[in-house]
Amino acid sequence: MPTITSAGVGSGLDVNGLVEKLVAAEGEPVRTRLDRKEAELQAGLTALDTFKGAVSEFRNALGSLREPDTFGNVEVVSDNEEFLTAIASNDALPGEYEVEVVQLAQAQKLASDAFDSDVKPLGTGILTIQTGRYDAANNRFSSNPDFVPATIEIGEANSSLRGISEAINKSAAGVYASVINDGSGYRLVLSSENEGNDNSIRILASDDDGNDTDLAGLSNLAYDLTVADGAGANLTETVAAQDAVVKVNGLKVSRSNNELDDVISGVILELQPGAEGTKTSVSVSLSTKSVITSIEKFVDSYNSLVDVTNDLTGYNPETREAGPLSGDASVRGVNNQIRRILAGNFSAVNSTYDSLFGIGIDTQRDGKLTIDNGKLRKAVEENLQDVVQLFAVAGSASDPLIKYRGASENTPAGAYDLVVEQMATSGKYVGNRFIQEPFELDSESNAFQLRVDGKLSGKINLPQRVYQDATDLADAMQEAINNDPQLAKERVKVGVKAESGHILIQSERTGEGSTVEITMVDPELSAYSGLSVGKGIAGENAQGSFNHRKAVGNGAFLEGEGTAEGLRVEILGGDVGDRGKVYFSNGIAAQLDKLIGSFEAEDGFFEARKEGLNARIDDVTKQREQLARKLERSEKRYMSQFTSLDALLGKMRSTGEYLDRQLSALPGAHVNRKNG
Repeated sequence: MPTITSAGVGSGLDVNGLVEKLVAAEGEPVRTRLDRKEAELQAGLTALDTFKGAVSEFRNALGSLREPDTFGNVEVVSDNEEFLTAIASNDALPGEYEVEVVQLAQAQKLASDAFDSDVKPLGTGILTIQTGRYDAANNRFSSNPDFVPATIEIGEANSSLRGISEAINKSAAGVYASVINDGSGYRLVLSSENEGNDNSIRILASDDDGNDTDLAGLSNLAYDLTVADGAGANLTETVAAQDAVVKVNGLKVSRSNNELDDVISGVILELQPGAEGTKTSVSVSLSTKSVITSIEKFVDSYNSLVDVTNDLTGYNPETREAGPLSGDASVRGVNNQIRRILAGNFSAVNSTYDSLFGIGIDTQRDGKLTIDNGKLRKAVEENLQDVVQLFAVAGSASDPLIKYRGASENTPAGAYDLVVEQMATSGKYVGNRFIQEPFELDSESNAFQLRVDGKLSGKINLPQRVYQDATDLADAMQEAINNDPQLAKERVKVGVKAESGHILIQSERTGEGSTVEITMVDPELSAYSGLSVGKGIAGENAQGSFNHRKAVGNGAFLEGEGTAEGLRVEILGGDVGDRGKVYFSNGIAAQLDKLIGSFEAEDGFFEARKEGLNARIDDVTKQREQLARKLERSEKRYMSQFTSLDALLGKMRSTGEYLDRQLSALPGAHVNRKNG
């Protein structure tokens, strides 16, 4: 019997075609279901990205509302900017001001006598350059604490006018030097780097020729108006130091430079050349426009988010199609959390506006927000601080001498009763009783050393002169201490005054780290001044409580604990006792920003949702792979079955052919066939 070697050969059936169709029929419904499922998941991913983009846009719109500084935009207008420009900070108070410029500040300039060369040696020794204020009435010079006196050594190598000029310019003394040939000879010209009487120049010479005030050697450059009969003033003043003088709303004020930053609170007035004799109107007002624009942007962005959400989750009756995120509970959850914050009640921290509705923002039936522009404008113009607390992380105090300085992420919003139990104090040292009669200090009796706020000074030498009284000595000590390079480097300063017959030295810092200690004093200075080696009284931190729970003091600051955790205020002044309320608000924009930030985080809602959808798409891929393996098995099974069938049919056909041949060979078979 012949052997079947190819499917369908034995039977004549299209076995390959039959198997292919059977396999296709088995797999098609599953493929269709998986394709539809993957398309839905991919559409969900795209829709999720669209939703995330809308939420991110909404968060961006919150940016200008979540920080309180946004609400403090101030506009300042000068009607005469050619002569006076004005710059306002967010702390500026609204008002109208008339500024009359009486005189401009100018820097002092000095010039030496004329010399026949700028490269020949002039003299050697030491120049000490200071800037400060000369008090002609009391014949005193007070150093400017912003500039440490510069001690400049002049040797043979730099003893010419040119060398001295270069040495001065490298000293950072607050003075600029140059050499000018005016036709009569070479002159050293000194200019204070800053305008005003507080930056007048004083030059002390320690001349190697033994005479520090004559017109020979290095003392040619001495300029000290405190020396009797002008013996120490060997330079010529070519331009006098002069303060700026202005009248603001009729009040006369003077400052040491032409940039007046403390005349009008929060406003810098810049006087321009030629401004003398001019009058300028300066208007300072809050910029309500920027605040209102930011709130309008916030509302528009939220409404756009509502539209996007409705498109993605709703049902379109015209097309009879649901959105790609229809029925997605997690998306609804995101929107519900946003709505809850928008509907929040702030009555605990905001007696004026306890909700968005209070400033004219209402919710419509479709979930969108509307603005009553008149109501919003009135709220911003009349109660800006309350509007700030409705949107931003912000704080305020009912007492003007209590300044809100911040809070932590864990600080609960609310109104906190503040009680101040102790004001912050500074470390101070009080000497023994001061000898009231005039006395003279020389180089053997004028030195002392002290430690302030834990920082040790260098050896401090008081000027060698006659001191008339305690005030005279206190002024000299304060200047000398604050000019000490080691203390200046650490930004340590003191105040010194004569009080009830004693010298009192007090640190400018407050709190328990504030200390003053005398570590060394010359015996004669000790006898005259009352100073002696020893520690003073250490400063103390402020003490108080929020809502009857003790706060942590740090200098003039109080920081809450427990239910007031992280709340921080500064006590600017006033008395101990009940100091009213401190309000802290975690406003709507700040809450929304934090909420959406959690959604957008790496482990947040959007990433989790995306991972979930991608995992389901991966599962579809796995199901396809499983289907392919199943269909491969089915194909093998079908092929095996049809091959067997084909072989069987082939055998049956061979048998039929054999029988047919045998029957044909029987006697009479051909007659029967003929008759048939």
